[in-house]
Amino acid sequence: MSNIARSLFILMAMVVVTSCFNQKGPSTTDNGYNKADSIVSDIGDRRDFPRLIEVTDSFERIGELPPVRAIFYKTIAYNLMGKHRTALHLYYQLAKIDVNELKTQANLESYIYSCKDYVRLLCDMRRYDRALREAYNADRKLKAAGYDSFVDHHDIAQMIGESQLYLEQADEATKNFEKSLQAMRQRLTTNNTPLDLRECQKNMNAIAKALIHIGRYNDAIPWIERQDSLFQMALNHPQCDSVYVDEMKAEINYSKALLAHGQGRADDAERAFAAYQSTQTAKQLGSIIYSNEYLMQTHRYAEAARNYQQLDRYLKQSGYKADLDNIGRYLIPKYRANLLAGNRDSALFIATKVADYYDTALVRQKISDADLLATVYNTEGKERQIAEQRAKLSQQRLWGVAVFTIVIIIFLHIYMIQRRKAFRKLNATNQQLIIANERAEESSRMKTKFIQQISHEVRTPLNVLSGFSQVLASPDIKINANELKDISQKIVENSDRITKLVDKMLDLSMVNSHANIACDDTTSPAEIATLAVNQSGIKNAAHLDFLLEVSSEAVSQTFTTNQKSAVKALALLLDNAIKFTHPLAFKSHHTDHPKARVTLSVSSTQQQVTFVVDDTGIGIPPEQAEHIFDEFVQLDDYSDGTGIGLFIARSLVRHMNGDITLDTTCTTGARFVMYLRTEKSITN
Repeated sequence: MSNIARSLFILMAMVVVTSCFNQKGPSTTDNGYNKADSIVSDIGDRRDFPRLIEVTDSFERIGELPPVRAIFYKTIAYNLMGKHRTALHLYYQLAKIDVNELKTQANLESYIYSCKDYVRLLCDMRRYDRALREAYNADRKLKAAGYDSFVDHHDIAQMIGESQLYLEQADEATKNFEKSLQAMRQRLTTNNTPLDLRECQKNMNAIAKALIHIGRYNDAIPWIERQDSLFQMALNHPQCDSVYVDEMKAEINYSKALLAHGQGRADDAERAFAAYQSTQTAKQLGSIIYSNEYLMQTHRYAEAARNYQQLDRYLKQSGYKADLDNIGRYLIPKYRANLLAGNRDSALFIATKVADYYDTALVRQKISDADLLATVYNTEGKERQIAEQRAKLSQQRLWGVAVFTIVIIIFLHIYMIQRRKAFRKLNATNQQLIIANERAEESSRMKTKFIQQISHEVRTPLNVLSGFSQVLASPDIKINANELKDISQKIVENSDRITKLVDKMLDLSMVNSHANIACDDTTSPAEIATLAVNQSGIKNAAHLDFLLEVSSEAVSQTFTTNQKSAVKALALLLDNAIKFTHPLAFKSHHTDHPKARVTLSVSSTQQQVTFVVDDTGIGIPPEQAEHIFDEFVQLDDYSDGTGIGLFIARSLVRHMNGDITLDTTCTTGARFVMYLRTEKSITN
């Protein structure tokens, strides 16, 4: 971490002094830096990152630092503290920055470097599609404001090429790697300091490792040879930096080891790996963890397992959270290393930890993606409004032409009336075919999405059951009573999850078959409500407060219906309320209610029984009031489920001569109303 800090704060100091980009922008005699920047830079030199963040916030509040420079300083500090998720959310604010308002060199440089660090962080997190999008967005905004291309800089071109390579866009990746190489040569022509050599070597090494990882070994060789040349230049430089030289030697030899192993040259690979291990860089905690990639590839599982004993300390030191990226990057390889090394107890412990972390990691991932989508949507919405305003102005200018055209069309219509009748008939037929084709394509798309969702819903519990079954079946694993109880509980929970999914599929099959539902059960509205509450388990939902309100008439009155179907439909409405008042989606509309609320109200008359499920969840747009009852529909792609619950509920109730509707007047959540006819009701 100290080497990274050193490099970044040298870069930070360079930014404060002068620009590394030769931009075409508005000229100014003042570069825009002030006393606040000097104070923040001094604190950064002392590595007091919490103090740096605190002081930057204070300067931003009093107007001494604009938002773009505050983002730049704080994200550097958070990244050096290992709080990459916090930095990631701060980078989202770049979407709100209007590049046309960045009038000073200081603000422009802060925006450019923040965007570069944003793209680099996304690449490190393997979010390659998002990295490409953010790089091109920054490039588009800078060009629109009259500045040089953002994507032509050597490290940005390298990151774009790396993202394209992993997204299987090999031709485009090759072009960007070549663009990065030309930019590095141009930089070294005018700037040949140890820092310049080190930065260019890092870019070349990133390209080489990306090519090695996808098996393009011959393409990687020239990039490693170019690094050797830069290493010799750094070693012989009059101002030789021993730390940079050691880092370069470590990275180059590690890449050589991976390349030689991939090509089947085992002896060369071992010599290169030994050279890597002789460096001081290889002895740092992060390098020890990353070197396990080579150890695992060469089947040195026991060594990798020993290295992974320091993983918890590394994750804590780096501030990493248990998200999906880090589970896949660290915990699962640690599990494989211990399992293949024969450390079964350690492997079982790690597997249990991964299972415990998975749900929390999935929640964090969805929150992060939802935040990004909200930011992107807000930006695109503003651009759409501008486009609409321009379109209205164009319409006004063309109004006179439109009136004249309409008059001509009327005369032509009179002249060709007979032919136009035939044309209309043919056009109507074509429109019907187009609509039918669109409906078929939409149906196919929704069914494909449904199948994918069902696969996910089934695969998750099956993976858990399969994993624990293998653990229980293994004679070499000792399990104490508490572990056995925990495993048994997880097996029961996931078995119930699969059973409920199968029941829902059977219900879907039944309602689609248009089978008649016999209504010959005598029951009461209160009994249906009680059974539905128990079936849904809503009372056990810790994230909400549930209230059941039953009128006196609903308690005393009985009527004839199909009790099982009525209970099933009402339980599905309660399940829907549980799902969309979850803390991920819930936004309280009442400051005096910190938790979500769900209310089930039951009332009856001589003609019908009414069940009202009222929640304070995320709500449903009025224009979607009927669409949500369609088969396979999910308004929120980030929510779990199959998209058939409301369709089944309404179908069951309509088979019983009732109905379910959405009350679109509700503005504090969602309100579903379920009606059942009671023509043959009996009052006790």
